[in-house]
Amino acid sequence: MKKKSLYIAWIFAPALLVACSDFLETPPSVDYGENEVFATRADAEKLLTTLYAEGMPYGFCMSSSNTDRRLLSSSTLASACDEGEDVATWAMGNAAWNAGNHTNSNFTWDEDCRFYLRNHTTRVANLILKRIHEVPFDEGDPDFNKRATGEAYFMRAMLLWEGVYRYGGMPIVREVIDPTDFSQRSRSSFADCIDSILVDCDRATRYLPDYYTDNTKLGRVTRIAALALKARVLLYAASPLFNTNTPYMAFPGHEELIGYGNYDKERWKKAADAAKATIDAALNSGHYRLYNTGNPDKDYEDVWTIPDNEEIILGNMKYRNFKTTSRPLVANLPTWAMNKAWGDAGLYVTFNFVRHYEKRADGEPADWNMNGGDNLIDIYNSLDPRFKQTVAYHSSSWNDEIPFINFLEGGAEKSKMDRTCHLLHKWVPRILHVNGSNTANVQWPVFRLAELYLNYAEALNEYESAPPQAAYDAVNLIRSRAGMPDFPAGMTKEAFRTKLRNERSVELAFEDHRFWDIRRWRIAGEEGVMKGKFYGLKIHSTDGNKTHIHYEPYVFEHRFWNDNCYLYAIDQKEVNKGYLIQNPGW
Repeated sequence: MKKKSLYIAWIFAPALLVACSDFLETPPSVDYGENEVFATRADAEKLLTTLYAEGMPYGFCMSSSNTDRRLLSSSTLASACDEGEDVATWAMGNAAWNAGNHTNSNFTWDEDCRFYLRNHTTRVANLILKRIHEVPFDEGDPDFNKRATGEAYFMRAMLLWEGVYRYGGMPIVREVIDPTDFSQRSRSSFADCIDSILVDCDRATRYLPDYYTDNTKLGRVTRIAALALKARVLLYAASPLFNTNTPYMAFPGHEELIGYGNYDKERWKKAADAAKATIDAALNSGHYRLYNTGNPDKDYEDVWTIPDNEEIILGNMKYRNFKTTSRPLVANLPTWAMNKAWGDAGLYVTFNFVRHYEKRADGEPADWNMNGGDNLIDIYNSLDPRFKQTVAYHSSSWNDEIPFINFLEGGAEKSKMDRTCHLLHKWVPRILHVNGSNTANVQWPVFRLAELYLNYAEALNEYESAPPQAAYDAVNLIRSRAGMPDFPAGMTKEAFRTKLRNERSVELAFEDHRFWDIRRWRIAGEEGVMKGKFYGLKIHSTDGNKTHIHYEPYVFEHRFWNDNCYLYAIDQKEVNKGYLIQNPGW
């Protein structure tokens, strides 16, 4: 290999590693070549950081270009599905996803900004697997070679998976090749890709510890994280988008690229077993558990405001010390919440999504009236405690600086661009004030234990003819932590599915699950999901008192959905090279 072929790793990494965890240090000089990198543990570890900086999923928008751009205007995929609305009219979430104007060349801008980088990062993973055994023993970190092998296997699995759930079957590359050569390989079948990912997950579990006691290693992948990835992959693979006799679009002769091409109930059993194995391993380690102090009015919020709490299996620690006046928070906030004269105007929650929150008392749908009513504050007070910990609404508290949010016309927190009257509060810790002088660490959860319980309940229900007790037990643990009543006993398979999907939407809200769940469930084309009428609220005081509020749902937008968007288009420039088959409908 020519020395310059390794320079790419060093060129990318320095810009990506700003404000990272201690183990994410600046890579070695570009004067180094491959032999020098593997000559010492310290330099090999710096190459390993490239995998984290470039390959670890990250939901927040941190820049206007490159690795962590995402939708540019909002920090999460909320505005690209029924969770949210970017009120800035130029926002990417509105311009592409909600207007249905994708092309076969713009997905690298609309969401998958790592499309090309992923090939480079896979090359780094393969290089590590090829040569990590050459690194001399270092008593300062005696397990380095073993652990690095597991980390590389995990990341290779993650990188392929990041492509597969977006595009279907992609080239499987297990040797060191130039990144530009990826598109000169044909696409592997969906089934072969899943098998390859699972093999790498299993390999990773043989090399990785369950957790780290050394704080400098927090944020590294573990055996439990590898099991969690396996469980998620099997859940998606068993879902209607891929586990079906009838693909989402006709694709004669190439059905194997976009799914299994048949339905097999046993795939749900494999997903259930993998989720249960992960839960058991996590609990048996003594290190992980659902975060639950017995305070349902705060525990859910603590899960995403306290980094490295016991529920987090793997968190991305790439960035630290967020302010309200800089990314990612500035992309989600109106000007009043960040004390600036300009901004992206805020990420608001659609009324379509607000209606997912049930009543705290009995777990039934909230008492919303689509014709409106005078009991808005009463409804708010009746909702699932997770609502208050996720959404900012009229009469709620932003923090001790703004104890009462006034969304009435003329109110201090009313934005002229607000279409929904519900602002996203999740990801903005209440300790962060609008003057922007203080900071907080907000950790993106790649895997947390609550997801595994929900995965387990879903897979069990889909496998059995009626929901078994184990499915109830799993979801009720999540409900109990949130202060919500158990699922009612004796539910049908269909009723349990509907209620569980709603529970998943609420528990995992704004963590980039909903965007993908509605695809794997093949429900994007249903009214009010990714298509049709999207509602906000108009509110006014009935008598001048700011707590006596009349609400009126109204349609602020009609959204569009095309079934070809269940899987992305591969960048047409790569398809034109003649090796990669384009997905149907593009």
